[in-house]
Amino acid sequence: MNYLPVSLNVTDKHVLIAGGGKAAEEKLQMLQRFNCRVTVIGLDLSDAITQSGSSCLSREFCREDLEGIFLVYACNSDREVNRLIKREANALGILVNTPDDPELCDFLTPALFSEGPMIVAVSSGGTDVRKAIQWRNRIKQLFTDNGLKP
Repeated sequence: MNYLPVSLNVTDKHVLIAGGGKAAEEKLQMLQRFNCRVTVIGLDLSDAITQSGSSCLSREFCREDLEGIFLVYACNSDREVNRLIKREANALGILVNTPDDPELCDFLTPALFSEGPMIVAVSSGGTDVRKAIQWRNRIKQLFTDNGLKP
């Protein structure tokens, strides 16, 4: 296991999502559950992203976009762009997650189930994301079937 499971306080922190497709949408939806500020930068931002209420910039990423950023999700379809973002962010001490590319990840975002203040996080360490989601869904079903409230 290479990843230490932790929970980060992102209250009022600025998170950057670089990319505008499905992976970016998924990360944005997840982040909107927390009290952080999110900026999405990318060419061809999806309608779901532009209509999300988050700050959106329809253009290519540039190093200056990292100013004041706490975490980065590099969600471009071009691996070389994600590699550039990781290199630039890491040079500034900023951690990066690149969905579906564990080699370019400083941290992983687990599959989450939350009920009130309780959160269950399931991770495969980046080796089997589908299985982590299945486990998360089984845990959620366990709570639903048994009428349990955390």
